[in-house]
Amino acid sequence: MAFFRRERKSESSDVTGVDQTPQLSLEQMRLAMNALPMGVVIVSKDGQSRWTNSAVEDLLAQGSVDVERFNKHVDALAAVALGGESREEHVEFGDPAVRMFEMVSAPLTDGGGAVIVYDETKQVMTDRVRTDFVANISHELRTPIGAVSLMAENLMAATEDTDVARMASVIFTEVTRLNDTVGDLLELARIEFDGLANTQEVDLVKVVEEATGRLRSAALAKSVMISIENYPQVMIMADRAQLVSAISNLLDNAIKFSPNGSIVKISIEVLDDQVKIVVSDNGPGIRGEHLTRIFERFYRVDDARSRSTGGTGLGLAIVRHISLLHGGDVSAESTLGEGSRFTLTLPLRQIGNMGESED
Repeated sequence: MAFFRRERKSESSDVTGVDQTPQLSLEQMRLAMNALPMGVVIVSKDGQSRWTNSAVEDLLAQGSVDVERFNKHVDALAAVALGGESREEHVEFGDPAVRMFEMVSAPLTDGGGAVIVYDETKQVMTDRVRTDFVANISHELRTPIGAVSLMAENLMAATEDTDVARMASVIFTEVTRLNDTVGDLLELARIEFDGLANTQEVDLVKVVEEATGRLRSAALAKSVMISIENYPQVMIMADRAQLVSAISNLLDNAIKFSPNGSIVKISIEVLDDQVKIVVSDNGPGIRGEHLTRIFERFYRVDDARSRSTGGTGLGLAIVRHISLLHGGDVSAESTLGEGSRFTLTLPLRQIGNMGESED
């Protein structure tokens, strides 16, 4: 059934002698619906009558080979709406895809249903261009960064205990920071582009162990002990690589801002419908005015301290992005002079008591 037309009001609905005020209100509603930037398809309770606003006609060019496929998606969602359910779909048309739509079914109080169609082509294409740009420019930077880093190391070795060696050391440190920033940008771009393409059932304990293993050397360098306080065996649906990255970034942040010889604690807390990974430290703490912004990209509480610890300002932004992709959240609590506590919350779609973990 084609929807690229608007049904006219039938003559039977124009009853002589009836007050025309309701009809005027209906006409105003039609004008308002036609002014909306998204497509709207309204289906009667029996599914026999439907009305579409003018935006639907502009979603795809007349005669497009994708019109039939578009109509099938609308038909299916209309049936869902008439069944009293809401559903959301993201559909791409063209090869390669040139139009992207978000389609949402919505039940109506009178028993009918509606399908709302949003054209998200421009937003998706803008996001892809931005992501591709960051990924490409980051790759292009890797080669010169590696060359400068190698030359700085060679210069330090050849001019040991001289002013040149000290200047080369500064160059090496700053290039290392630049390399870390480029790496974080690449990771953030990859997460944004891939989304949750590799979701699978993962053992959360093994994920925490892998993340902890990545930070062992950094912790040893500061004589910081990583202590796992709570160790329940639990399986969740997640992107394993992203989850390891998120927990690693939380641990890395805790270690960097912890005093030498302190303890960084990590625990897993299982609730009814969610699981929490909590990382706490004994660092200097974070002022309240900064807590709401620390998950922003490149936001630093203290620029000077971040430079000394080698922070890129992207680690916590990566954690937040990963948590939102998984339908969860990340939060922070802190007390000045006592430390900070970061909580990564994820929905618990599947849980299993696995007993002892395998070696």
